[in-house]
Amino acid sequence: MTSDETAGPSSDASTVSEAASAVILPGRRRGFEARLEQSSLVLKTPDFNRRIPITGIERIETLGSGKRGFAVVLTAPRTIRPTSWTVHGRSAPAVRAFTDALQRKLPVRDSAEPRADGTLLVTETPVAKPPAGRRRTASRVAVTLYLLAAAAMLTAGVLGAYEWYVALVCWLFGSLAIPLRHFVYGGWGFTRETWRLRNHGVLVEGRRLYAGAYEFTDLEGRVHQLTGTSEHAEQVEILYDPEGRTKAQVGRGTTGTLIFAVFIFLVSLTAATALVVLALAGPLGASHLISPGLY
Repeated sequence: MTSDETAGPSSDASTVSEAASAVILPGRRRGFEARLEQSSLVLKTPDFNRRIPITGIERIETLGSGKRGFAVVLTAPRTIRPTSWTVHGRSAPAVRAFTDALQRKLPVRDSAEPRADGTLLVTETPVAKPPAGRRRTASRVAVTLYLLAAAAMLTAGVLGAYEWYVALVCWLFGSLAIPLRHFVYGGWGFTRETWRLRNHGVLVEGRRLYAGAYEFTDLEGRVHQLTGTSEHAEQVEILYDPEGRTKAQVGRGTTGTLIFAVFIFLVSLTAATALVVLALAGPLGASHLISPGLY
């Protein structure tokens, strides 16, 4: 998957504003997010979506010392206490990027200007539950079965089934010896990139260009292309690094991806250590592993 910049910032601010992608802030809990669109802020929960027009927002306030949350304060007449909602994000940089984008959209008001009741502009709609992804479930089942097979071989070897232990060694060589260097370095790089996206990434909306390619606009108004994906939807969520240190990705699944990346790295490192120990054992270890009774 690659991400390439295709256009610089436009000199016409209105053109950038029209083309800007929706900015998405994943919530601290699963199913919660804030979505900044052209003229409204959408607060999503697992049960409903709350749409707040930008004109109904008085100000935003940063919360906590960690700055991983903010409050949206609505407009209200002087005689009414303003309504506010709290939004919590996963990382301070993502929250800061989102609030900066929201702040730029807020209208400039005079302190003496009368305010309307912003709650009258807010609408709420129920959320339809999406179906479970069959492809993701099938992948997890396949990986689980593969690891269970290796665990069964190792258990059989420990319990005295000598032939199964040799089979396990052959399985390790066949599965990990040739791509070992790629797995160790690739696993570490995968872990590092996923961790950075999780803590510094910004989520925006991407538009489909053609099969496997999407276009998105970053917070600075630059247009990028993300290619090499397996998605086919017209619109997708794209998580990208504002500093460009790592590749963008389709979707926000950093938790599962990070766990998988760490697992791949640890398995690769363990396999590398085991193969080095086996190599250092020399002819004596080989004579014990290769038994004439196996032929």
